Amino acid sequence: MKFNKWILILALVALVLIVISIPKNTTSSLSKSQEDSLAVMKHRKDKDLSMKEQEDSPIRDKENFEGLHYYPFSSTWQIEFDLEKSDQVGKISIPMTDGTKEEMIYVGEISANLNGQAVRMKLYQHDNGDFFLPFKDKTAPTETYGGGRYLDIPLINLNGKKLKADFNLAYFPFCAYNPDYACPVPPASNQLNFSISAGEKF
Repeated sequence: MKFNKWILILALVALVLIVISIPKNTTSSLSKSQEDSLAVMKHRKDKDLSMKEQEDSPIRDKENFEGLHYYPFSSTWQIEFDLEKSDQVGKISIPMTDGTKEEMIYVGEISANLNGQAVRMKLYQHDNGDFFLPFKDKTAPTETYGGGRYLDIPLINLNGKKLKADFNLAYFPFCAYNPDYACPVPPASNQLNFSISAGEKF
């Protein structure tokens, strides 16, 4: 009995040593990626439900609506931008798809290296404080809406002059589903000459 007891103790010690030896940053990295993926999946599921049931949904045939389509989740498109705020943050007029103009809070510009290119885009802000990034890339108009896509970025993603944006959450404007809606047109600086294979697609 004593021999078996010591074997058990040694086995437990060996197990503890193995667990301790696993690099913490590796396990946490995998865990973070999985958490982000699950959060994006939940967001997409909630949006499908909203598009099917909400009164202000742009979907005309809600009865036969089976959900939106997306690119697979990819951590590659979780980007940290540098934010350069404008000296005069305030409301400016931006063009809409129906030819009208609408006022929106202009924050400044964000920059990063994407797809091997230096990118600089204009950033706006919703009244609730979250940021708004209208953009268009080379997936349009064959894989995504020809007028571009949008990305809402929570205010909590801002850390000093760094802003984290997750293009897995990029979405079509309402005018992509229903011409009765008017939507902001992405400015020329936000029209990219490469593909962002993340977020909503046809």
